[in-house]
Amino acid sequence: MTPIVARPLPRLFVLLSVLVAALSGCGNDESTTGKSPISKASTAPKTMTIDVTGGLNLHYVATGDDVAVGFLPGKEPGANWLTLSGNQNKDDDSNSVSIGPILGFSFENPYQPHIELLFQGGRVEVTHGESNASYDTGAYYLYFDKDKTGANSNVKLDFTSVEKLHSDNKLLVRYRLIGSFQFNAASGPEQPNEACSKEAATYAAEHGERHPGFDAKLCEAKSVVAKGSFDITQDFPVTEDAG
Repeated sequence: MTPIVARPLPRLFVLLSVLVAALSGCGNDESTTGKSPISKASTAPKTMTIDVTGGLNLHYVATGDDVAVGFLPGKEPGANWLTLSGNQNKDDDSNSVSIGPILGFSFENPYQPHIELLFQGGRVEVTHGESNASYDTGAYYLYFDKDKTGANSNVKLDFTSVEKLHSDNKLLVRYRLIGSFQFNAASGPEQPNEACSKEAATYAAEHGERHPGFDAKLCEAKSVVAKGSFDITQDFPVTEDAG
């Protein structure tokens, strides 16, 4: 089956974070009885298995409320937005792996060609006490991806099954989503050190464009590979596409 592929754009990290946060509130598990047509979906099973290796090593299974699905229906065909994330919280530690937003997702035909936006991507975030680290596909493109098009920085999201289930609520439609994902991500300094910046500028001046643009070792960047699978049953608002 044709995987859904997403590409990053480092300059839009802030926009991506805000948008993902907004989307995660659409079709989520929090009770909104009496406030909107979205009902409790906590009774619907959700599982997301996550493995992260490389500069960071994680393995965990997120279930129930720790699995978030964001869906924002678009006004035009192929303009729906989808996000997925699996979270783990224990004491002062927290881990999160998120994917998207994916533009062009269709329940009726999830394997169709979709519109690729440069700032779609994947993210890994970890917190241990007062320390934290963040890895994303945009940083991978800057420090590790040798492909000009960012082919190695793409999120591969593959749906093996999208099944429409019975819903007692006429305002909601229930789907079961089964699939897998994989992406490369990296973590780099907020401000590159002098050696990192100087080397990149010197190379560009003498030789022109290169990929990646920065030397990962000089810039003290680290990379990870995040992959996993999901089996999610979720209620979504009825739309022409989802209905």
